[in-house]
Amino acid sequence: MNDKKTGPSIKSKKGSSAVFLTVIMAAIMSIALALIYGVKTETARSSVDAVISLAGDSVMSEFDRKLQKEYGLFLIKGTDEELSRKLDMYVKYSLDDMEDVMIDAVDVSAGRYPIISTSNIKEQIIEHMKARSAEGIVDSITGKEKGNTETDAVNQMEERTLRYGPAISSLPSATIPKKSLTAMAESLADKADDVKAAFVSGTETYMISNYILGHFNSGVHIADNKHFFKNEVEYILGGELSDKKNEKRVEMALKAMRFPINMAYLYADPEKQAALAAAAQIMTPGPAAVATQAALTSTWAYAEADNDVELLKKGNKVPMVKDSSTWAIDLDSAIEGVFGGTVIPPKEKGYDYGQYLQILLFFQDENIKIARILDLIQINMRKSYDKDFLINEYATGISVRVKVNGKMYSYEKQY
Repeated sequence: MNDKKTGPSIKSKKGSSAVFLTVIMAAIMSIALALIYGVKTETARSSVDAVISLAGDSVMSEFDRKLQKEYGLFLIKGTDEELSRKLDMYVKYSLDDMEDVMIDAVDVSAGRYPIISTSNIKEQIIEHMKARSAEGIVDSITGKEKGNTETDAVNQMEERTLRYGPAISSLPSATIPKKSLTAMAESLADKADDVKAAFVSGTETYMISNYILGHFNSGVHIADNKHFFKNEVEYILGGELSDKKNEKRVEMALKAMRFPINMAYLYADPEKQAALAAAAQIMTPGPAAVATQAALTSTWAYAEADNDVELLKKGNKVPMVKDSSTWAIDLDSAIEGVFGGTVIPPKEKGYDYGQYLQILLFFQDENIKIARILDLIQINMRKSYDKDFLINEYATGISVRVKVNGKMYSYEKQY
């Protein structure tokens, strides 16, 4: 009885197991197929992602080689339509052979990285200077002796004036309000100790100043005799459209800086105060001598400041704060206004012209400096390479948007 009942039960269990295994296998196959499809989809997505990102890099690789070589800046030119066409070409070239890939839209915009954004240019300048420093390349011309070769190169360049209206109106700095260089320089008289910060290497302001001094011409250094202006560093400081005017702007600024510092020294020197008091008593005896002494002090300080600038222009050095050994003009010469040429003090020490430029650059408004750097790049590129060159047609990066199979791929590419 037991054996007859066992037979059908075993067959029933075997049938159930077969059904169960069939269901399990179907489920496993479904999962496997889903995984295979998922892997295929993810692989396709990863491939598309990589292709589009690489295509964006390919567009970015088309930076202006002349700008990069001469100024160390990576800038890309083109309208959004032109850049989009380039990206579309790169994307289609790589994706056309892939199955089940439909490119719905390709869009590139440089709107987030305009050249007028001085922060983007500042970052590139700093990175460029860091790279040069790592390579052991020094751009600064400050503190160097002004040799005959350099002097000859400076003197051989002709002074120019930019007069072409459209070229002037298209300059990046055209919309930036000017600030008085003379007023800024005069304020440095109260910061005589702070000027040492202009020579502390490694700071961002120091690197920007050295970039300017190394890449552009000045009254004591020729970076490139093919550049339009002879006094380019002076242009960045003065903002005038002629070499002569910028030279005068800087001279006025240096005198404005030197005058109050010289005045302070005269008031602090007992010997010179005694000489001033004696001269004042001779000229206007009595109570009026006090006012005369003050006027004589101003005259003497200005005469010394005027001589200071002449010393700097000739390649000599002038200290920020003087002592008896570095004071050049005597009181009689200051009163008479006759110096017989530039007067050399008994002892020469301090800063040279290039270093005074570095001091002025250090305290100059950063946005003005960057904008005028771009001015000079545009002016020089127009002169040497492309008469229609406009720096505002360039950008420091692009935004990439590509829609493939209904999915949007977005990237931000910046130099």
